[in-house]
Amino acid sequence: MDVLILSDADIRATLDAAEVVATQERAFLLAGEPGRVRAAHTHHATFAPDGMAFAHAAVAAGETGALPEGATGVASETGAVPEDGTDVASETGAVPEGGTGVVFKTGTQHPANARRGLPTVHATVTVHDPETGAAVAVLNGTTITTLRTAGGLVAAARALSPGRPHTVGVLGAGAQATEFVCLMAAVTPVERFLMWSPGLAARGRARLDARLADLPVEVAASSRDLCERSGTVATCTLSRTPVVEGAWLRAGTTVLTMGSYAPDRREIDLACSARAARTYADLPEQALRSNGPVVAAVEAGVLDARAVRPLAAVLRGDHPARAGDGETVVFHSNGLGVQDAALAWRAYTRARANGLGTRVRL
Repeated sequence: MDVLILSDADIRATLDAAEVVATQERAFLLAGEPGRVRAAHTHHATFAPDGMAFAHAAVAAGETGALPEGATGVASETGAVPEDGTDVASETGAVPEGGTGVVFKTGTQHPANARRGLPTVHATVTVHDPETGAAVAVLNGTTITTLRTAGGLVAAARALSPGRPHTVGVLGAGAQATEFVCLMAAVTPVERFLMWSPGLAARGRARLDARLADLPVEVAASSRDLCERSGTVATCTLSRTPVVEGAWLRAGTTVLTMGSYAPDRREIDLACSARAARTYADLPEQALRSNGPVVAAVEAGVLDARAVRPLAAVLRGDHPARAGDGETVVFHSNGLGVQDAALAWRAYTRARANGLGTRVRL
């Protein structure tokens, strides 16, 4: 069995920023189409401090509801076969004009790695042929995770904050925050970026990734200063306590959360949830189960569960992002296997067509 191995460099050589974001827009649209995506995933704690292991599987049907001939691919962070023995499916996705095969993503998250100068997420993605089930590619899952998460947030920012250039605030300075800034700068006019994190507070621009050197990035004085001066605020943290307070926000702010994917993680406070005229999520039913700010806001009675809308409704044009410029809106990203699938599928097919990657016989 020959398998194509795609490294970080291979993946980045196959896709530019616009294509990365486009795969994520497509993934969100697929997630909003009943019957197009099947999903299964598992997460559990490890013995490392605050460590987590995850596994996801994903598959998406083509436009006609069946996998098209010659289609391949599957990407996801899901886990084991359900106990009832049914096929493993996950938050998967397809590229335009078709579906995907099955994509699996497995890996670990160790927040303490940040102090070691290592990625907090280590993962691998396996792409399988939809007809034979054979593995056809193995991709650097850390790169896929970083690009799809940041790219998804950029897709949400463009959908919810269209219009003239403005200031974008980013809380965090790690891989996801850096990737978000790079992708956002490449596809959307931005006046400037404000960034803040405890590390930036201590070391200033010296803490910033070298890729940000030529971009209009400033280090904010505090998280409050950042929020008060930004039209869009993105939280790229793993914080269990709010880093954004509703009282700090200007009217009409768009808030995007990336790291509040578990009930015990809350990057925004209840006041922020209460200020939101509209609340969006990549997959509302998942957000209502596991997104920290959403769970807390519903329990506190400041958010009606029925009011959480899918981002797909805005992307399809079924629903305006906001009723007026003064409305504050919030988007919560939990992370979907369909995002991995859409990106991994595109990277695999492009790399195969362009002769990139390394072929290995297993």
